[in-house]
Amino acid sequence: MTVEDSRVEEFVAALGEGAESAFGKLMAEIMKEGCLSEKDKALIALACSAAVRCDQCIRRHKKMALQKGASREEMLEAAAIAGLVRMGSGYNTAALLLDEQ
Repeated sequence: MTVEDSRVEEFVAALGEGAESAFGKLMAEIMKEGCLSEKDKALIALACSAAVRCDQCIRRHKKMALQKGASREEMLEAAAIAGLVRMGSGYNTAALLLDEQ
């Protein structure tokens, strides 16, 4: 466990069992098999983690994606899409500079 992970666990414990339980229930409900497979959802979560640049999230969602059967290549492709979206959002923000004179 990393120092960051232990701090996150400490924070969650400080919030109390209710918050941790509620978050766990929400995650279980969203991540269960549905129209999208559990593997696809894990890859989406991994890509989102890359897009928001959360190292801890990437580690956790990588582990989940591997457990659901994702290959290294699938994870890299998902992360590449996240990078593409992130670059595009940067362009959208930077384009606001064109309006300021």
